[in-house]
Amino acid sequence: MPIHLLAGPDDVSIDDALRDLLAATRLPADLAEANTTRLDGSTFSMDAFRFACEAVPFLASGRVVICRGVIAALGARDARATTRRDAGRSTGAEVKVAPARRGRAAAAAPPPSLAPDEALAAYLPSVPATTHAFFLEGEAPAPSTSLSEALAARGVHARAFPIPVGDEMVRWLRDRARRVAGADAPPSGAMTIEAAQVLAGHVGSDLRLAASEVLKLVTHAGQGRAVEARDVALLVPQSVAAAKVWELTQAMLDGQRDRAGARLVQLIDGADFRPEQVIAAVRSAVAQHLNVMARSASGADDATIARELRMQPFAVKMTRDRASRLSDRALAYMHRQALEADHSLKVGKVTPRLAAELLVIELAARAVQAMQMRARPRA
Repeated sequence: MPIHLLAGPDDVSIDDALRDLLAATRLPADLAEANTTRLDGSTFSMDAFRFACEAVPFLASGRVVICRGVIAALGARDARATTRRDAGRSTGAEVKVAPARRGRAAAAAPPPSLAPDEALAAYLPSVPATTHAFFLEGEAPAPSTSLSEALAARGVHARAFPIPVGDEMVRWLRDRARRVAGADAPPSGAMTIEAAQVLAGHVGSDLRLAASEVLKLVTHAGQGRAVEARDVALLVPQSVAAAKVWELTQAMLDGQRDRAGARLVQLIDGADFRPEQVIAAVRSAVAQHLNVMARSASGADDATIARELRMQPFAVKMTRDRASRLSDRALAYMHRQALEADHSLKVGKVTPRLAAELLVIELAARAVQAMQMRARPRA
């Protein structure tokens, strides 16, 4: 069976391509999950991969092994090991070698261990013919590595998925709309060129957001009608701005200053979002974290908190996990800073944009400091 490498930053299209390839395996629908193993870079081991590949298919003609981010993770492990070895040599650390045993055992010296990516490269030719192996990566492996050479020698089917730009993005959006509409798409396409051009201007290079907006627009257009520019103008700007506000607050509370700053610029310059609205959104997000933590400390479960605060249960969990990486004290400080920024803006101490920029920078820096203090071992 072939091995497939799907690599690139367009993870939306990678997921689509994977679904198409899985459908092509023709595994029985009721047995597909029983014959599928999923591995990721953080937990991958050669023993697990070998076991998954060599397992006998269960009442089917083949098995599926999906590896997500494995090649990049193995390369990172090898780089860390090399760095440690080089550091040991540079410090003059002595490497102790046990004395060789006499007799028959002396002749059975263990073979030199392979680097993680080399071990995978060595095993690829042995992948059974009944196994469909898929490697999903953010970028293709460097061409000069042993793993890249092994993939080429094994006849791997490699496809690249770059982020589309310009006319490519317009085509990507129209293809996505056609895929969502399916048999209900009109002959001329599920989205007009003009609509795709307008939508591309709103979503930029955020393909997850683009896919979500396409789904909403196609559903709104209904059976047999193409999405038009007026549909985009009606439905997209407000939801895109809301999504970017959410990304801004999450990046800020995760201490990702550059990402939060980029979202702030997109909101103010590209989404016609006023700085006063940004400050209000930041204050609301911090208050929400404080409220979730307070209710969680009192013993309320996620379902109860979601009902009381009108949140989705998954959002409650995400908020609680993020708040636990900070601290009540840090969140209270952030809330005071947001209130002070709002007051400074209202009394005219600073311009609205400067007030929003200073607040985002200050709170992202405070988040980093709080997480570092939480991670510091107690004496």
